[in-house]
Amino acid sequence: MLLAAALVIIPGAIHCGAIQASAQSPKGVMKVAIHLSINAEWFDPSITFPTITGFLPLYLFHDALLKPMPGTLHAPCLAESWTVSQDHKTYEFKLRRDVKFHNGDPLTADDVVFSFQRYKGGAAKVIQSKIEKLEAVNPYLFRVRFKEPFLDFLDYLLPGPGGSTIGWIVPKKYIEKVGDAEYKRHPVGCGPYKFVRFENGLNLVGEAFDGFWRKTPKIKRLEFQTIPEISTRYSMVKRGEVDLALAMVDLYYARVKKDSDLRMVTALSPNGWFIYMASQWDPKSPWSDPRVRQAASLAIDRKTMADIIFPEGGAAGSFGLEGDPDTVVFPPEPYDTEQAKKLLAQAGYPRGLEGGKFYLYGGAMGTIGEMVGNYWKAVGINTDIISPDSSSFLAQRMGGKLKDAVFTEVVGAPTIALRFSFWFGPQSYGNYQDLQAMWAEYNNSLDPKVWRDLIQRIQRVMHDKTMLIPLIKATVPSAAGPRVKGDPFKIREPFPIWVPTPLEDLELSE
Repeated sequence: MLLAAALVIIPGAIHCGAIQASAQSPKGVMKVAIHLSINAEWFDPSITFPTITGFLPLYLFHDALLKPMPGTLHAPCLAESWTVSQDHKTYEFKLRRDVKFHNGDPLTADDVVFSFQRYKGGAAKVIQSKIEKLEAVNPYLFRVRFKEPFLDFLDYLLPGPGGSTIGWIVPKKYIEKVGDAEYKRHPVGCGPYKFVRFENGLNLVGEAFDGFWRKTPKIKRLEFQTIPEISTRYSMVKRGEVDLALAMVDLYYARVKKDSDLRMVTALSPNGWFIYMASQWDPKSPWSDPRVRQAASLAIDRKTMADIIFPEGGAAGSFGLEGDPDTVVFPPEPYDTEQAKKLLAQAGYPRGLEGGKFYLYGGAMGTIGEMVGNYWKAVGINTDIISPDSSSFLAQRMGGKLKDAVFTEVVGAPTIALRFSFWFGPQSYGNYQDLQAMWAEYNNSLDPKVWRDLIQRIQRVMHDKTMLIPLIKATVPSAAGPRVKGDPFKIREPFPIWVPTPLEDLELSE
């Protein structure tokens, strides 16, 4: 009844190192200046908001049944292999026998059942509503049975908007002993580094876990310091106070490129930036007219935006990652203000229009929205720009509070189907009848050929309607000091991760 996932077993030895290689004891300290604040909520996989910003503590302290690794989306990790029933209702995961949590407890199927039961993060309702039964068949075999076929369940195990962190496993006995609140204060996982210290808004410190199943990390201690000011990050890496400084953009991108003491290492990112026009489903809103949406797209100079904000990223025209075989690749819209004005006139707005509230993604990335607002104003689309902090923006966006607005949106899910599950799922502000019908058919189909046809048709219809406006592709140019050996951003294809990963592979020169 169960079909062996044969292709899964072989990559396990390549990507996750099924046999732990002998290695010298970890040594040295690597210091990294990051441009974002880490949230203690991200220490607990059950509540981690599955954005790329939460990947750092995930890959630092925890491990998953499967996860993106260099060269593959579904690298076998805590699960060395898995099988799927012919009806796609039953999934079995064979667990590794050599995995221990940081407190010494062995990982068993009971921990997996516990992790699935307590999960309440992204896509929790979608996944848990389909679960019929969770079983620890034996200490090293976990089984989940669904009420209905769940063909893309393995994709839902991938982190990112639309996906989840339900497959990142936590210690049942430890959490039952200390409670959820204490667990966030002192997380225990089975990842490459043990928790040492966290100071909100300041730093996060981990120490190498010599019991990590894949390999012993090469660096003894990792210290991540939150440094919002780009000038300070540059000065710190220049003086050798940190070994790696992330997000060297604007003038500092060119400065690092010319600096003989530093090395530019540009991390790729799965994040695509979009304009989401939530008010397009309000017939009284000017955004309900596709000509207005098209004009707004043509009014944006994407190349200039990318050069300033994400050097080496480039303009975006597609909805998914170009490395995803199911993504339909559309060229970026040209920058054509004259055509934008003509479309506005055809829509009945020859003198421009009032576009209502325009919410910017908070923090440093607010610059993206500010530039868009200026481009729109130049062709007659006036908006009331609102710039909350990141936490406030995400709370309002995810809480359905922006129905009468447009806003900047960042989505980094690895597959186009997961991106659609985000845009068409509980986080959606609306949809069109033809798209909704195709999406429902996609979710009810068991034929991979039908799947691919539908997912590509959906993208073409979305593009024709200008339902979303793709903007630019994110990158994180970073300055590496002389002690950093090789590429600290090894997960580049097919799902690039812009935080240094895998952390156990980081190296420092002697």
